Amino acid sequence: MQKILEKAIIILIILTWASHLVQVFTPEVGFDAVWYHLPVIKAILDQQSLVFIPDLYQSANPLLSDLVFGGGFLVAGELGTKVVAYLFGLLLIVSSYVLSRKFLNRFWSLVVILIISTFQVIAWQSASFYVDVAKAFWEISALLFLIKWWAEHRQDWLFISALLLGASLATKLFSIFLLPLFLCLVFIWSQRQKLSSLAIFLVGSLLLPLPFYLFSFLKTGNPFFSFSQHLIKLGEIGGNSSLISYIWERTKLIPTLPMELIFARDYTSFLLIIFLPISFLFIKKIRKDKLLLGITIVTIWQVLLWWYLPPLSTRYAISGFITWTIISIWGVVEINKRDVRFYKPILITIFLAIAINLAPRIGVNMRSLEYLSGAQSKDQYIHQFFDGNIDQHLINWYYSD
Repeated sequence: MQKILEKAIIILIILTWASHLVQVFTPEVGFDAVWYHLPVIKAILDQQSLVFIPDLYQSANPLLSDLVFGGGFLVAGELGTKVVAYLFGLLLIVSSYVLSRKFLNRFWSLVVILIISTFQVIAWQSASFYVDVAKAFWEISALLFLIKWWAEHRQDWLFISALLLGASLATKLFSIFLLPLFLCLVFIWSQRQKLSSLAIFLVGSLLLPLPFYLFSFLKTGNPFFSFSQHLIKLGEIGGNSSLISYIWERTKLIPTLPMELIFARDYTSFLLIIFLPISFLFIKKIRKDKLLLGITIVTIWQVLLWWYLPPLSTRYAISGFITWTIISIWGVVEINKRDVRFYKPILITIFLAIAINLAPRIGVNMRSLEYLSGAQSKDQYIHQFFDGNIDQHLINWYYSD
């Protein structure tokens, strides 16, 4: 029976990613993509160097993954960037599967991959010039090499892990908040020479982002220029003009976190909340297992980053929601060992959640196929996304000289 289910899951994964692929061939209408990702990368390619655009403060951000997307833009314009986005999505799925296999068998790892493939944020960003899926790929890969270092005690694996985390730091400025997290993992998983291991990881993780921090400093006088811009706009994007009052308000609202996650516009899966009590049943086992403890710490840290970084968006912590999914399914497997009667209800719940997540993609594909079939012009397709917020960015990108 499990073999049949395994084949069905593989087919569903393939169909899900075929669905995501459809969006690659439609015009780019992502808000951040047309606002600054595309204009900044076009300016960089035109000037053949990093450029600071005062009207687009994001041009002072770390841009490593943007530059990878820039390769796609150089080859095939917007379509090229969307192909790169799709490839990053596939790489994230593969790396997540490899990470899942550290804790689960083949069948349950495929279940994990199917669940995260239906995350709205992954479905959407695997066909749009956003860098959050790329960022998540660097982080999951960094975790994999850190685990490899823990298992084999080879410092070269530690250095590669540091470089991969550095790729995340060189992709998003706020990834700097992940550096203490990974240093904590190095400390927990290090069996000897803790200080030298911490030093190697710290140096390795800063090699890639440092040139971008230096560029920002030279152009703006602040290596973390975007942070200052976000603090200025905190009242607009976070609802509070004071950082302290904002943090206090978010802390008071933590009891609403489960509902916020379930009904988030960029949804993940309600399974994370439903299966959360199961994970609590195995806290003692998690605490004794260094690998489980490590990815649990990753999950908690990333979820808190999601909660406190305005605006509230799961795209800022994709890798944390992936590790949460792995822990959730690990808990499901453990409880199934205690009583096999849980097996069928759990599977039914999982497939119900997957069906609910996939349902909106049908509408998205129908909209895309209308354009791809020729029934709709490019202008008609683009104009249906005018909502009063993105309008000017679409006009600037598509209709301005």
